[in-house]
Amino acid sequence: MNVQQELEELMLTYEGVCAIFITDHDGGLILNVGLPVTLDNSRFRQQLIVSHVTTIPQIHKLNMGGHQTTFAMYESHQIAIHSLARYYFIVHAGANTNTGAMLALREKLAPIANYMMTVCPPIDGDGLMPPPS
Repeated sequence: MNVQQELEELMLTYEGVCAIFITDHDGGLILNVGLPVTLDNSRFRQQLIVSHVTTIPQIHKLNMGGHQTTFAMYESHQIAIHSLARYYFIVHAGANTNTGAMLALREKLAPIANYMMTVCPPIDGDGLMPPPS
């Protein structure tokens, strides 16, 4: 499986999706695909990743079970963060993108995450943690 190609195809399938970032649970960028205008802005990309990835540990304090998906809608864009197989898949999309489709994208990302675990499991401390629900 070519993960980058799979992500590019998914991104093109869902109208309005600007980028998909894969990070480890420490916020380390593993792979990203997207429109050049989104990917070329490295400061925006890093702030987006860090600000959202640092909120996930706070969500665990709610004692509502493992993190599956966090969704945020802003004036100019939407963000969905899917926790899959010890990775965060951050989907960045325009404000008018179908929200339900962004959430349903989780099902399409799951096989990619499972494949990634077989070829490049995380080497950070999360490899020792139980998998998220």
